[in-house]
Amino acid sequence: MSSLSSKFGVVFFLLVLATTIGAAETAVVDLLSLGRMGEAISVLATRDDPESFNLLSRAYYATERWDDAVKWGERAVSLRPNDSNFHLWLARAYGQKAASSNPLAAAGIARKAKNEFERAVQLDPTNVQAHVDLAQYYTEAPAIMGGGLDKARNEAVQVAKYNPAESHLILARIAEKDKKYSEAEDQLRQATKQAKNSADYWLELAAFYRVRGQLNDMQKAVLTAVAQPNIAAEIYYEAGGELCLAGRDFPNAVQYLQQYLASGVLVETAPAFRAHYLLGQIYEKMGQHSAAESEYQASLSLAGGFDRARKALSQLQ
Repeated sequence: MSSLSSKFGVVFFLLVLATTIGAAETAVVDLLSLGRMGEAISVLATRDDPESFNLLSRAYYATERWDDAVKWGERAVSLRPNDSNFHLWLARAYGQKAASSNPLAAAGIARKAKNEFERAVQLDPTNVQAHVDLAQYYTEAPAIMGGGLDKARNEAVQVAKYNPAESHLILARIAEKDKKYSEAEDQLRQATKQAKNSADYWLELAAFYRVRGQLNDMQKAVLTAVAQPNIAAEIYYEAGGELCLAGRDFPNAVQYLQQYLASGVLVETAPAFRAHYLLGQIYEKMGQHSAAESEYQASLSLAGGFDRARKALSQLQ
């Protein structure tokens, strides 16, 4: 996915639904997909099983409550230690907690993230997302914390067996870290050619251009992404987010986010409360403060614990 979800230290929005949950848990997953985090947390807090603890961790993760995400992720793993996805989610929670901690505490927490990513891969070598997240850790972390580009390249080799496009994505991130920008761009373009559904990788390319300051190229990549056939609804969410981050083409950004919210196909990778928050951010940048306030309120009505929306609303009032 785009940088909204793919960068270590930023919210990771490439989420995988648990496949072993029962009918009751499915209803809660629906709440997560709809972005109704307050309701999901209220339901899950009454339960006492590993699936519910994992879902509760994910709900807290989505609302950036990292301590709670770690707490419940650890409980899920303790009760089901051989579940690759449970370890993956706990690793993500540790990673985000490390990113928001002071430097002295962050190093130890980041090592816990590495250990959990590695355990997720060990338990299920076919878990592509675990490989991708582990490769991102290896790419971003210094050697003293277990990082290393050669380690990341090895993950790309493993991923190539299952998903060549994701392997190119890993190699692109390695090249970017190594300041080999032409190679990074080439790897991302290869990913768009290898992927069954290329829109995600066009958005990765858009994020690359945005970071490089190539905003015209970024905008073209976004337009190419949304022009792909049979795209998933969340592509509109990601496209709107990229334009918001770039400060470009706000009218289209609004249209994309509204189109996603109206699609009826909301997913956990792009929760509705965040779509409303992004709309609030865009309206605020456009000087439409009343519309921004309404969007922040809509975000908080779904996820009362989402501090970003609360702070943004407070600053407007």
